[in-house]
Amino acid sequence: MRTLILLLLAVCLSGCAAHGPINSFAGPLPEKSAVAAIADDAATILAGLYPPGHTALRVLAARDAENGFAVAFESSLRAKGFTLAAPDSDALALSYTLDVLEQKTAWYLHLRLSYPNGGGRVIARCYLANGMPEGGQSQALFEARSSLPDFREVVRFEP
Repeated sequence: MRTLILLLLAVCLSGCAAHGPINSFAGPLPEKSAVAAIADDAATILAGLYPPGHTALRVLAARDAENGFAVAFESSLRAKGFTLAAPDSDALALSYTLDVLEQKTAWYLHLRLSYPNGGGRVIARCYLANGMPEGGQSQALFEARSSLPDFREVVRFEP
């Protein structure tokens, strides 16, 4: 359990390191029914944050764009009422990482939403092998700003 908490913390903190949309990633996937349950849970979380009938999402493809999670996730988003926008649109960018934590026993999902005007939100959640959530979820907002620190914040001049 301690390992899962540390990994979840690392995932959440790494989401704040880079700004802007990044591509999606799907590692080794659990069984098909678990993938469908994780995809549906993720779509439900997003529907609770953004009005589905009024929100267009631009899902950033993974290297293997036809992976089982991508297909299930996009299907769940459509079923909830989201519009999936073209890759070159100005819609809310959504990328995901679904990867294994412990071989065949636990997975984590990391969603990253990037607003067209900058800033966004990251959401992370761990799942059991059957696709059921293991505990709560982590959410954080990030603001649009340069990835370089402000010089005045790094070096303080004192008279």
